[in-house]
Amino acid sequence: MVDSVGGTDRSNETSSLSESLAREQTSAASVREQELRAELAANPQAVAALDQLSANLNCYNLSDQQRVEALDAFAAAPNAATAAYVEGTVAQTLGVNPAATQSLLSPDAGTLTIAGQTYTIDHGTLIGADGRPAGTINNNGEVQLSTEQQPRNVYSDLSARVRMQEQVNSELQTMLDLHPADRRGRLDDANVNQDFADRVRQTLERARREGMDMQTDLAYRTFAQQDALYAQGRTAPGNRVTNARGGQSWHNYGLAVDLVFSTPTGQPSWPENGNWTRYGQIADGYGLTWGGNWRNPDRPHVEYHPGFGAGDAGQFAGNMRQGGLEAVWDRMGIGQQP
Repeated sequence: MVDSVGGTDRSNETSSLSESLAREQTSAASVREQELRAELAANPQAVAALDQLSANLNCYNLSDQQRVEALDAFAAAPNAATAAYVEGTVAQTLGVNPAATQSLLSPDAGTLTIAGQTYTIDHGTLIGADGRPAGTINNNGEVQLSTEQQPRNVYSDLSARVRMQEQVNSELQTMLDLHPADRRGRLDDANVNQDFADRVRQTLERARREGMDMQTDLAYRTFAQQDALYAQGRTAPGNRVTNARGGQSWHNYGLAVDLVFSTPTGQPSWPENGNWTRYGQIADGYGLTWGGNWRNPDRPHVEYHPGFGAGDAGQFAGNMRQGGLEAVWDRMGIGQQP
């Protein structure tokens, strides 16, 4: 092949380009990236963060293995803050621009409320109410308070309130914004089975890691409360909200909870465009049944009844009346630990 302008033979160059593209398509990093894209497809914010990270990694001279390691690190908490942190660790390893690297590793601004105290974030340093440094925070979610030896983490600490911001083109952009996930202590209720509650906590933590700001709404309901809810829209004012009478809902046995999204002020919200499908996928991964898959979808709802179907709740009413919640849980093999 001869170039029509310069007269240069480009055949070898074209062949090399084709070979390079073929290698890229079959590289371990390319495979790993496609795996992540498939896993996160129902979370567009996480995919956008992956897009940004992938584009930025192209600016560094990385081996295929180094790129895989960077993608694996991102996968632990796929959100915009983590994307910045991962790029920062790559730049740090390569010794690129230390000042810029530090900015990637920690948030430039924001706020954090954790362990009952509120701090202002100033380039990774936590500033207390007295104006003094009180610890540090990184873009990987790790918090080290000066008064504590062990670090905390904004994802696993469901009571943490955090807002991380980065200076981008002279403007502050929010990279992560999470509110307390169980502010009313629904999951600590003695009427809620703790095997189930732990699975819900894991679901909430993973959702937080993916930048999804979620919180508990409704959990345990008595039979009487369930009957009152059933009457709504039938014999009582209001709209119909349930087809289950007392004893027919897993909420009555401490084995169901509704998780919803948080507004910018931390209030419960049921947005039509929320990442409900991704939430359902996460819950399913922890052994929960998601109501979004039902014929009449209930997207906030998750429940736990190993070995039994979603419609089997009614058969436990007798156990409940005779021996309470423990009798129900024991029959299911998920009794509380002594």
